[in-house]
Amino acid sequence: MVKYQVTKTLVTKPNDNSANAIAPNLIYGCFGGCVNTYCYMSRYNGKRIFVNTNVMDIVSSVYEWAKDYVKVPDQQDPVYKMVDVACNTDLVLMQKHCPIPLIDYLKMYDDYADINSTMATKYPGLLKLDVNHFNKKPRVRVSLMPQSYSDILEPKMQSIESRINDINRLKSLGWEVHINYSPVVLYKNFKSEYRNLFNMVNDIAGENKCEVIFMTNHPLQMEKASGEAMEVMQYSNEVKNKSGVMRYPLELKRKAIGIFKEEYSELFDVKSIRYIF
Repeated sequence: MVKYQVTKTLVTKPNDNSANAIAPNLIYGCFGGCVNTYCYMSRYNGKRIFVNTNVMDIVSSVYEWAKDYVKVPDQQDPVYKMVDVACNTDLVLMQKHCPIPLIDYLKMYDDYADINSTMATKYPGLLKLDVNHFNKKPRVRVSLMPQSYSDILEPKMQSIESRINDINRLKSLGWEVHINYSPVVLYKNFKSEYRNLFNMVNDIAGENKCEVIFMTNHPLQMEKASGEAMEVMQYSNEVKNKSGVMRYPLELKRKAIGIFKEEYSELFDVKSIRYIF
């Protein structure tokens, strides 16, 4: 179901992870292959898609936030006020549902002197937009996990190797490309699976700045996941908060972060990890 509406939720929310702030939703919901496994957005929303048509109201909310936000160099960006424009959807996959062309939407942020946009995607092959004419490089974060995990948790999605192959193509189109190792999955052969993934990234794309986010879970996700997906996600089972969100037990996660960094440092500078949690 796709519903076009005028949103009244026009709050630009502070954020200290992928961006300095999160823009109000242009699209809420997604048709990605991870909807029935780990996708946090679909826990309550399912496969419903809400397209918000009052684009200028959304962008104006970000402009108002930017007026008062004092930027200091940080892990989000040393210069620009970074705004995640696709927190609850994959805008690359969903761009045909955008109320205006995606490139026009991104240009609205580019036209504001000290704002830059960022968004994550698991479908970089669908991103064909040439943004070399922009004033600054918009950022796209290409999401990766080992293919063996992706086959189960992201069925029928773009393959991991082809996502990596798209990194340098997107750079040639004017994009700033970061890697989004998210969600990091703790399952069989975790160490060797990520070692192989890092080798593939190094061989095809070389070093890129990245962010690392370990998987969270929720009982509602487990209810609709396949048996195989449930098994892969089972270790993310420590209740984090009253809403039922679950994470990996902290001691397990602490050890896994150490292993991840150790394997990563064999090929890349650990300083290229913007954050990890």
